Amino acid sequence: MSGIDDPRAIARRLAALPERRMRAAKLGEIITALPAPDAAWLLDTLATAGRAGGPPFDVSLLAAVDLTCGDTLDYDTRREIYVVAEKHQLDACKELLFTGEADDASSVASAPRPLVPGTRPLTLGERKSLARSNDRTVLERLVVDPHADVVSLLLGNPHVTEADILRIATSRRSSATVLRLVLDARRFGTRPRVRRALLRNPNLPLATALRLVGLLNRAEQRELAHDPALPDALQAAARRRLAPTS
Repeated sequence: MSGIDDPRAIARRLAALPERRMRAAKLGEIITALPAPDAAWLLDTLATAGRAGGPPFDVSLLAAVDLTCGDTLDYDTRREIYVVAEKHQLDACKELLFTGEADDASSVASAPRPLVPGTRPLTLGERKSLARSNDRTVLERLVVDPHADVVSLLLGNPHVTEADILRIATSRRSSATVLRLVLDARRFGTRPRVRRALLRNPNLPLATALRLVGLLNRAEQRELAHDPALPDALQAAARRRLAPTS
């Protein structure tokens, strides 16, 4: 890099920030201020070094994933960085920037639905109100709700457990929008079991899954690399991260 900061110094600056969103925002400021070649090399280094799981790169990798999954980087910036990564075969950077399937949220999720089969269908507003409840029976029934607004409230409810969120993460009925909310959740998005469940859900967009691979430990990556149930691109990404670095 030609910039004044080296990747380790940047990783340490990010790790010193107390909040996940603050780290992603700061990294966005750094990336947008750099020329495209420097930005590409920085993202590739953060993603590659982060696969080892040690500080400070473990935290900076998560910041890179959050940044590239969001809309902080505009299209032109992404494209310029991607062109450099393509030219220099910076695969880790390319995986971070990869964009794929469009979101699949459906208006069907807004339709009234009963909390218990055979009972009166509840409006979206009623279900959102119940999502703030401390009643475990109600919460366990709401985790199958398809609407992102309901899931968002459940993710912020202190009475919801990791087991509840795993039901959402593993459900084939969960939309890409809902799965993305789980990944972004402050309480649950960094938990290993939740991440593994998300990666194995076919509704998680490939672009997001590719970014997530770098957050797994080597044992988990080895498992992904040889799982025929996963897309070829995801297996290949895991194998690349397991390859010895020169």
